[in-house]
Amino acid sequence: MLGVFVIEIGKVNKLVVVRETSSGYYLKEDDSFEEIFMPPSLGPMNLTVNQEIEAFIYMDTKGSMIATDQIPLAQVGEYALLRVVETQEFGAFFDWGIDKDLLVPGNMQKIKVRKFEDHIVRVCLEDETDRVYGTTKLGKYIESSDFDIMSGDEADIVPVQKTDLGYKCIINKKFIGMLYDNEVFTTIQFNQVYKGVVKKLRDDGLVDAALQVQGVQNLIDSKDKILEILASLGGESPIYDKSSPEAIKSTYFMSKQTFKKAVGMLYRDRKITISKDGIKLVK
Repeated sequence: MLGVFVIEIGKVNKLVVVRETSSGYYLKEDDSFEEIFMPPSLGPMNLTVNQEIEAFIYMDTKGSMIATDQIPLAQVGEYALLRVVETQEFGAFFDWGIDKDLLVPGNMQKIKVRKFEDHIVRVCLEDETDRVYGTTKLGKYIESSDFDIMSGDEADIVPVQKTDLGYKCIINKKFIGMLYDNEVFTTIQFNQVYKGVVKKLRDDGLVDAALQVQGVQNLIDSKDKILEILASLGGESPIYDKSSPEAIKSTYFMSKQTFKKAVGMLYRDRKITISKDGIKLVK
């Protein structure tokens, strides 16, 4: 019995080239009769019949499926920080990493967007037409977050906006979360991917995240960092557990609470000495 295969519009599909014509290539899934057109300008060079290819699928203006080997910054059900490249009466077009720009209709904009602005956009699929579109109205999607992550899981974290509390961020492209100022000990660059960890899944659909590992592993990593920095400073530093949080953060890139615990462990391990002049490596 043949399996049931469904093309996922607005997502990357694994397809096979079944024929080539003067106008381009036709692709389909194994055991499927439905063919999808890939224009030569949207595919790789030297594509051959029977070759497998991963292709992103979307609907063109005539309602036909089009395949491209270009992968967008976000697929249906995902978030990304995107830039407005054109505005019209009916909506705005965003650059989402492929030749075809993403339309965010006017009624899908939380506030009216302007050219060259960056906004968090969720990519959606219109049920009636299978057209892919974007929205900056994120509330209902955040509230209905279907978490496939747990506290303690590693995650890809993309900071996208500064707030009073810290940084709004995108988690694994699927969720919206927060990095808090008092837990950030590095210079943050927007729209860059950082490796981090999930701290808490909130009832409101948001995710509290951190860039550093939590708990015991964090202390172990912090001990190693202190020893490394002390060594780079010639074996001693005037910054110790009585120093200000700001001085500790600028020198050791961690909170005062974490620093004090790690220094205490290093002292008990007889790796350092502590005095009013600072801390010093034991030779």
